[in-house]
Amino acid sequence: MTDISTTRGRGIRLLLAGAIAAIVTLLTLAPPSIAAPLRGLFVRSLVEVGHPLLVALPFGDIDDALNLLLFVPLGATLALLLPRRLWPVAILAALALSVAVEFAQRSIPGRVPDGDDVLWNTVGAAVGVLAVAIPRLLAAAARRQRGSVTRT
Repeated sequence: MTDISTTRGRGIRLLLAGAIAAIVTLLTLAPPSIAAPLRGLFVRSLVEVGHPLLVALPFGDIDDALNLLLFVPLGATLALLLPRRLWPVAILAALALSVAVEFAQRSIPGRVPDGDDVLWNTVGAAVGVLAVAIPRLLAAAARRQRGSVTRT
């Protein structure tokens, strides 16, 4: 891979991370008049596509699932940006963003901060990190295995 393609790929990942952070910010900080219709659209789409999966989820209500799902792309994108040794930082960054969002919601009429949201957002980010980490770790192990077989 050339330096140019590496730089371009990193730029695309940075752009994606920024877009995802903007979407998360919009959905979590928008007044209810904006957020409620978007939430309804998302829930209807989710129910149509994944109803059997939703029924099996151990969540108290759909809000927990939505909070988890909202942060999966953020965790995955941050993991794509960071070297392997810093993957836990992606989870901590998502935790910090979630805490900041909940704190900011205190001053938005109609929004109610909730500690459970922080928990499920962080779990979602961790799922996103794992969705990137597991395939990358398996691929690295396979490359090492092929390398050791070739040398023997």
